[in-house]
Amino acid sequence: MNWGSYFFSFQGRINRAKLWLFIPIVFAIEVVYFILFSVLFGGSMIAILKGGPGGLMAGGASMGLGAILTCALVLIIIIAGLALAVKRLHDRNKTGWWLIVFWLIPFVINCAILVNTIGAMHDTSGALPMTNPVMMVLRLASFALGLWGFVELYCLRGTAGDNQYGPDPLAGSV
Repeated sequence: MNWGSYFFSFQGRINRAKLWLFIPIVFAIEVVYFILFSVLFGGSMIAILKGGPGGLMAGGASMGLGAILTCALVLIIIIAGLALAVKRLHDRNKTGWWLIVFWLIPFVINCAILVNTIGAMHDTSGALPMTNPVMMVLRLASFALGLWGFVELYCLRGTAGDNQYGPDPLAGSV
């Protein structure tokens, strides 16, 4: 398997198994990163917590490097996840723009719900934010879109045979 193409190409098709394979790979990467981060930057965190202003200066620079490395890893994982999801949608004979429906719209809805919930915490009327009917409908819509996306990407078989995005990834193994 060409790992660069697997993780970072937005062209072609992949089957369900290759998309599911991404989950344990990312989990293993995150475990290794957490261990390395703890070994490399754990002393800096202790220096910051116990060292006062001097400890903050001593540990702050290395923690900045840790933050940069963490942001880079998250960005790489997001790009790889997008590439795999697009290829999986191609296997379902759908354009990658469907990710707007499956990921972006639920994300925006959940951000609006979060903002509403935080705003309701400062409301003096005593009403619980969960009882707002508009927010309940938005929660349901977000859940439905997320569930639909999960079923499309992870559960349903791809198009049998070739489609406009390439050959069937299961053609040789069926």
